Amino acid sequence: MRLFPIALDLNGRSALVIGAHGEAPHTIQRLLAAGARVTVLAPPGLAASDTTTRDAETRDKETPDVAPSRAEAPDIDPAILAAADAARLTLHRRPFQDSDLEGQAIVFLAPLDDALSRRLHRDLSAAGRLVCTLDRPEVSTFSNMAVAEVPGLTMTFSTHGASPATARRIREDLTALFSDPRFARYLDALHRARAALPRGEARMARMRAAVQGFAIEARLRFPSWFDPTEPTPD
Repeated sequence: MRLFPIALDLNGRSALVIGAHGEAPHTIQRLLAAGARVTVLAPPGLAASDTTTRDAETRDKETPDVAPSRAEAPDIDPAILAAADAARLTLHRRPFQDSDLEGQAIVFLAPLDDALSRRLHRDLSAAGRLVCTLDRPEVSTFSNMAVAEVPGLTMTFSTHGASPATARRIREDLTALFSDPRFARYLDALHRARAALPRGEARMARMRAAVQGFAIEARLRFPSWFDPTEPTPD
């Protein structure tokens, strides 16, 4: 299924993340960077010896492509604990309650409880609300596109549900590629050159000429089980 890519303004809006493992920490960091007011629920089984609840007022990876119906929850990611301690998000160590959905602009679930994922997808999609089970596009109303972000550049891309794990690998490789400090200096030089020129066709021509010679030189490498000569099924 082809999806329509958009970028959401979540600054100051509430976001709920159910689960604190797998891809959840990366998603939470992106929500915080977008200015969202994030609440994280850590279901039972997460660090069970510690039953405390971290509540703080906010300021305004590779998981399988197919998740089990229910699995034992891993420990809470240290990055989430650190963000809760720094009052950047609210963390509850308890199960999900329906009242948790009140006022939430967007909902994310880590792929742990299949029954909950399916129920929330059914109920929230019927209400026209946004819900995404990470790495489970079949129980999501939108795709959590992979994002490669470095200073001055943000790239988003999707495999249209074919392989979230591959999208994550592409994200990691592109982030490493464009983290070259020369690239940030190159963008800064282009920005300063553009700002120094008056608007108009002359500036457009100068900037097109300025990027001549820039190129990405890369190649694809595939795992040993894959036969690249095999034709694609219709």
